[in-house]
Amino acid sequence: MVEVSQIGIFSQVLCEETIDILKRILSLDESKHISFSLNPELFTFLEKNNPDLVKKFQKVSLQEMKTDCILSIGGDGTILRIARAKPDIPILSINKGRKGFMTEIELNEIEISLASFFQGNYRLEEHTKIMAKIDKDLQGSAINEILITSGDLLKPIDFKVLVENEVISGSPADGIIIATPIGSTGHSLSSGGSIMDPNLQGIIISWINPINLASRPVILNRSRNIDIICSTRINPIKMVFDGQVSVEYTTPVKFSISLSQEKVKFYRRRHFTSRWRQHLHPEIGD
Repeated sequence: MVEVSQIGIFSQVLCEETIDILKRILSLDESKHISFSLNPELFTFLEKNNPDLVKKFQKVSLQEMKTDCILSIGGDGTILRIARAKPDIPILSINKGRKGFMTEIELNEIEISLASFFQGNYRLEEHTKIMAKIDKDLQGSAINEILITSGDLLKPIDFKVLVENEVISGSPADGIIIATPIGSTGHSLSSGGSIMDPNLQGIIISWINPINLASRPVILNRSRNIDIICSTRINPIKMVFDGQVSVEYTTPVKFSISLSQEKVKFYRRRHFTSRWRQHLHPEIGD
């Protein structure tokens, strides 16, 4: 049973439609018993464009939000930013992005979906992050994917993928993507990777333009010891976490990939397969 009394709302989309979404949220009877806060950018935009409505919100930065839930208005990038800043607070998301594979509520579902949420008819999902280390030094973590690519996109990297210290694949390539199940519908999918059910305890490794055409995506159990060795004559290379944090390295370098201790929480009302069908195959009806 979902019980919330304080909700933080975070959005990087500052437009009239966002204000309309806020109005629709407050129009619900259940919202009258909830305290709402907005991130400063959204609060300032609302204050300028609708000073009467802004009185119903508090201004709180994302880092300072201590709420029962954070309501994301945007796309997957907005969700990933929230997840990095506040992994301890469950996220409920309204899709205001392009695809929004990770989002839960479409614009035409706001009233019925939020009313159901306020009545406690949602379930809590937890997803474990993956992390990269060099020896024992943590380099970063991701809920969606870790990308390794060249600083010069025209120069490939020589990759070797090892599982339990045994080389299972290798090739010069423009990059490698290590994705979680919920990240499998993103960059990994565009690079030829498979879609994974989030209930699977797996990691998918996908190649970006490998010279060795036998190098295909591989799905591995997340308990396996996975290492990726990178070497190139043109340095540096980059490791990018969730498309938001980039770190440069000089090769040769060996990364170890494993589960993080951090988890990200989402409120969901639909199974993953429903969202997958809705975004990938909208022409298929019920």
